[in-house]
Amino acid sequence: MSELSEPARSRALLIGAHSFADPGLEPLPAVSSNLARLAELLRDPTVWGLASDHVRVLPEPGRDQALEEVARLAEEAEDTLLVYYAGHGFVHELSDELYLALPGTKPRFLPSALRYQDIRELLLGPQCRARRKVVILDCCWSGLALNGAMSASGLGGRSDISGTFVLTATSETKAALAPPGETYTAFTGELIGALDRGIPGAPALLTMTTLYEHLYGALVAKGRPTPQQRNVNTAGSITLARNRYREPEPEQEPKPAEGTVRSSWLRRHRGHLSRRRTVAMTASTVLVATLSTLPLTRDAVLGDDPKGDVSVAIGVSVPLSGQYAVLGEGIKNSADLAVKEANEDGVVPGVTFKVQAMDDKGQAATGKEVAGRFVAAPGVVGLVGPLGSSVASETQKLLSEARLPQISPANSAPALTLGPEWVAGPRSRPYDTYFRLAANDIEQGPAAAKYLYEWDERRRAYVIDDNRTYGRSLAETFAAEFRAKGGGVVAESHVDAGQDEFGEEVQRARELDADVVYFGGDAGAGAALSRQLHAADPDIRVAGGDGIFSDGYLSDAGSGAEGDICTVGGADTASLPSAENFIAEYGKAGYSAPYGAYGGYAYDATWALIRAFKEGVDITGGELPPTAREDLRKAVQSVEFDGAMGRVGFDRFGDAVTRQMEIYQVSGGHWKRV
Repeated sequence: MSELSEPARSRALLIGAHSFADPGLEPLPAVSSNLARLAELLRDPTVWGLASDHVRVLPEPGRDQALEEVARLAEEAEDTLLVYYAGHGFVHELSDELYLALPGTKPRFLPSALRYQDIRELLLGPQCRARRKVVILDCCWSGLALNGAMSASGLGGRSDISGTFVLTATSETKAALAPPGETYTAFTGELIGALDRGIPGAPALLTMTTLYEHLYGALVAKGRPTPQQRNVNTAGSITLARNRYREPEPEQEPKPAEGTVRSSWLRRHRGHLSRRRTVAMTASTVLVATLSTLPLTRDAVLGDDPKGDVSVAIGVSVPLSGQYAVLGEGIKNSADLAVKEANEDGVVPGVTFKVQAMDDKGQAATGKEVAGRFVAAPGVVGLVGPLGSSVASETQKLLSEARLPQISPANSAPALTLGPEWVAGPRSRPYDTYFRLAANDIEQGPAAAKYLYEWDERRRAYVIDDNRTYGRSLAETFAAEFRAKGGGVVAESHVDAGQDEFGEEVQRARELDADVVYFGGDAGAGAALSRQLHAADPDIRVAGGDGIFSDGYLSDAGSGAEGDICTVGGADTASLPSAENFIAEYGKAGYSAPYGAYGGYAYDATWALIRAFKEGVDITGGELPPTAREDLRKAVQSVEFDGAMGRVGFDRFGDAVTRQMEIYQVSGGHWKRV
């Protein structure tokens, strides 16, 4: 009888490459979606139930980083190790070996790619403690990718690893598809579907053989390339997933909800309105037909079917794919938790709330398109999000013109609330529909400057930003405060977002005798800067804002990052007594992703919308008034209550009345609060 691979003693490594420096390699955006959704499912206790830190996702790794992770997890896993790759694949002309493309791969110089034989040798080596291995390869060949095709070939006997099940997207001579317009690649899309929805007629536990047979039949039925498999030493019985399929139950009339009343005013105000209407309250979707061009996750609509007469959806606009997907998932789940609690308690009599989430990818252009969908959707009256300040900069005007209020749990750029002239000129709120709960960079940059000057005794700062809204505001506020403290800013530079070569900046920092380099930007570029700077001079400190506060920064920057610091606009959730109930309830809900740095603020933001809706929107006869959006905006401006993260309320600019700041430092390979 098959048994589920033990989650506590198993590990998963998901490797992907969706963008490439070489212009001859076409981007594969579906690969990013593959990684995000697979990671979510593997962590889901109804699928496999791996702990969050037992699933390692490498969305755009270097060759050495990928191999180091394979080696590390091969040694760490005791039961089962899963290694997955998606991207372009190449076959060496002379050796017929398979090479897996990475962002820096040059097709004419295959050693720049990841050699599959190197992975195989690590899994065969004595350092590999995992008794069972699963390798899944969804590979592409660049010439066919122009038409949505990928290929994986040349595997042959090289895929044979004792005790391992090897599953490939296609045969040695056929192309595997990445169909245009689809969220996932063809092969991985079917795999995700099998894990997500289960397999009809299959046992309660899905072995690799069962999964393969299902994928084979499903892909052949669609006329798509057929997957291949090899299993050695009964590896076909390896089981990584529970079967989530359930026979549909006959429809029944909904029974009245029987919830627990948490306070006396709830008892006084329970009731139902005369007829059912659906009202979308936030950020993401409404009619599938109107959103067909945007990536909407299967679980975008969360919560039970409405039990009241009016169904109000609270939307969430966050990245659900890419490097910030985990943060986005934490925000989405935290909003969902608030909604479930409100429904259980009947906070707004006759109204049932639900969450609708859309993937804005953390990109300004996509975020603006998503915002336009919200504006156009009938009944949408409010929004939670976005995560990134650059996205907010592109969407504020559009949302304001529609009087659609938004509350961000994470934005920090000062200009969003104080106007473009906030540094030298008068402060003026640009859009009264915009609110946020995170501290803005007026606190974040100076906090870093104060710590570095007073506690770390740094005196000469080289300030660099990535020329985006977030990075520039961090750099400007840091430089001003560092000078005010008595320190010197030896130089200031602007670099391109996503830059990964900092030779010129490293040389300049050393020539100018800088003892700290402050970087306003995100984790990818920040890690590259830290790695290159510390290779040249390990004594120069690297500092930044919450954009570098990620596990990806730690792994990409390497051991030289020890001592680097960052600021985070907000309190450490786990350290707040006020957040104890939120943390406990989040854990009980069984979400697959952690609540993360902004989950507590998303929870409070959602409750702010719910409370404001109750106080400010008058539903008469089951109808929303035509002024519902503006009514909600006014109510949000005056809302005030004790939330998970502290006192919730907004000043005249839309900034949080409670603004907290934390400083973290890299110590022992982890971010630790100072």
